[in-house]
Amino acid sequence: MNKELNQIKKIYGEEMMHLCRELFPSLLEQEGVLLNILKSNIAPTRSFATDIKENNLYEEFQSYIYSFTEVEKIKIIKNKNPFELMGEAGYMLYECKSEDDIQSFRKYYSEVKDEVLCTIKNGGRLERCHVFFAVKKNVDQIKREDFKNPKREDEYGTSVISIQFSRGRINTLSIKNRYNHSVPNPDATFSNNLDNIIPGLKHSFEKYYGFHINQNERSEAEFLTDILNYTKGNDGRYYHYNLEINGIYYCENNIIIKDGEVITKYRDNKERYLLIDEFIIDRKNKTICSCVYEKDSFVKSINDVGSIESINVTKNNENKNIDICYSDGKKIKIQVDRNNTIIGYENNHIMKIDNDFLYNNKHLKSISLSRALMIGDNFLYSNNIIEDISLPQALVVGRFFLPDDMQITSISLPNVRAINIGFLQNNERLSDISLPNVQRIGAQFLFYNKGLISISLPKVQIIRDNFLYNNTDLKHISLPNVIIVGNAFLVNNTELKFISLPCAQEIGYSFLYHNVDLEHIEIPRVKTIYSHFLVNNRVLKFIELPHAETIDNYFLPNNSQLVDVLVPLIQGIGQSSLFKRKRLLKKIEKQITINTATEKVLKKVI
Repeated sequence: MNKELNQIKKIYGEEMMHLCRELFPSLLEQEGVLLNILKSNIAPTRSFATDIKENNLYEEFQSYIYSFTEVEKIKIIKNKNPFELMGEAGYMLYECKSEDDIQSFRKYYSEVKDEVLCTIKNGGRLERCHVFFAVKKNVDQIKREDFKNPKREDEYGTSVISIQFSRGRINTLSIKNRYNHSVPNPDATFSNNLDNIIPGLKHSFEKYYGFHINQNERSEAEFLTDILNYTKGNDGRYYHYNLEINGIYYCENNIIIKDGEVITKYRDNKERYLLIDEFIIDRKNKTICSCVYEKDSFVKSINDVGSIESINVTKNNENKNIDICYSDGKKIKIQVDRNNTIIGYENNHIMKIDNDFLYNNKHLKSISLSRALMIGDNFLYSNNIIEDISLPQALVVGRFFLPDDMQITSISLPNVRAINIGFLQNNERLSDISLPNVQRIGAQFLFYNKGLISISLPKVQIIRDNFLYNNTDLKHISLPNVIIVGNAFLVNNTELKFISLPCAQEIGYSFLYHNVDLEHIEIPRVKTIYSHFLVNNRVLKFIELPHAETIDNYFLPNNSQLVDVLVPLIQGIGQSSLFKRKRLLKKIEKQITINTATEKVLKKVI
């Protein structure tokens, strides 16, 4: 092995050394050239070669490296100011000189989708940056609801952009997307290349405002920010980051990058400090704290156990084990990967997990909280790769527990009594769930879950809106004790053929909407039927509602095979009911007349 390859191995790892030997044999004949390119542009990381291989970016990597050996091409720059050039690109450009100017652009961002820029939500950005907003001239015609699958450079994402330059001698550029955090790397829209918006824009900003923009002009580098998790620091190098929160990048090797500034306080004292996700472990003072002002309860879950006596870090292959030991002998275990992002957590002492626990973590695979009784809101909110979760004593689960596309296929919460809104929503792989003691279920329970075939909830009594909404493969459900059922219950569950709710007394609107194959239903105790009851059922032939007294609009429309409806106590029926079933409608109206007359007679007798 030559000296240069040995240095590459030392800085970037053995895998990178092999990759360079394979891809750049000619450059390696020119002593020091490849090493100097790498050191000048890629900060030390053991992840780079793996990232290239896993994403099949060999050609992009080669083009990027060889671009530094080429003579730069002469560019023709238009002699126009930024406002004129942005006008040619279809934008209106605005410079923000006050906080009120920034807040005036809030209206363009979706509050519902939580896509409001940190610049707008948190304030104070003008102290650190020059802030501009560019708004497409036809912005009123570009609607968020028209874009179901957001992409960073699609028409909506780029219809409103914020162009920001850090203050100081070098002005680091960030172009922020209208989707904000609904797309990967939203702070690098157009790859943070002004000339990708319209040629000459970078030069125009520099000339008009006197900026010295730190911007990579080589298109070959786009794969680093568009596909991989790399961000560029003011020193001109790219850094691999684990997390980005509010425009701050938390990188491997104890480095934090804020507005382009490479903060090396923790890197320069690795024996004392360890940066894991956005948390700093101080082994000297025996403390752990968050670098973010948001209230992630991860730190609290550690501090609430007791007084920390020692924090020990040991290497386990490419991972690290962190043992937090307490004065009374208790121990908490944290596992981090080679990039120092948290992948495992074991805390068998804490009894309450507060809100936003590991909210930003995306890599946790295993967690054990064997004594936790209460789980707060937004538990593991950003995580979608959890494989093993143990909450054997949990009684209450908060809002938005593990939402959105997890890898997990099975989960058991044997003692849970109450579940809040958004439980396991949008988890298409989940096929097995055990909740034997749950009694209350909040809205959007297993919302858009397409992998579940059967579910039994033997003790549940109260179910809120959008229960099992769009669970298209569900074939069996058991709810023997449910009393209250919210709106949009089991909408679009097209495989279900039978359902029995023997104790249900109250049912919301859009009940079993578009359950096209439902053949039999039992709801003997329901008194009030709300609108859009059993819409679009194509096989149901008979239904008996022995205690129903009032029926709202759109009762059983488009039930083409319906032969009979028994509602002996009916007092009234709403509009547009039993569409195209006039005979049945007349039968019910006749029953209403009989019941009304009977009631009048009874009143006179009484």
